[in-house]
Amino acid sequence: MIKIMISIGLLLSIELFANLADDGSVAYKQGNAKLASELYIKACDSGDKQACLDLGILYFTGDGVEEDKMKAKKLFKKTCKSRFAKGCFRLAVLYNQGFDGLKQDNLRAKLLFGKSCNLGYERACEQFHLLDDRGI
Repeated sequence: MIKIMISIGLLLSIELFANLADDGSVAYKQGNAKLASELYIKACDSGDKQACLDLGILYFTGDGVEEDKMKAKKLFKKTCKSRFAKGCFRLAVLYNQGFDGLKQDNLRAKLLFGKSCNLGYERACEQFHLLDDRGI
């Protein structure tokens, strides 16, 4: 009986955090980036990879939160380490372009695009091949 109760509790908590991320997306689409960031933080803290990625984008742009490109990089890295293809892609873009505080590194970008591609993200495959065609 205890196992059943724990299982139900876990399922409900997963649904709650999924709703936080969804609510964050709705808030953002309605122009409330501040509320979106608060909801993404909660969902990300619970392990929602998409919420972490969306939060990283907000930190990178400074939309709804104070701009912090290094915090964005950490969130992208976190999602990439957990094998989330879009997180690897975003991290690759950062290395491909570079910015204040992060040196451009096309080789690292290519490796990350390759990882994202291997995880099934087609846009990453395209970027990988572009860098490959350039001899990187």
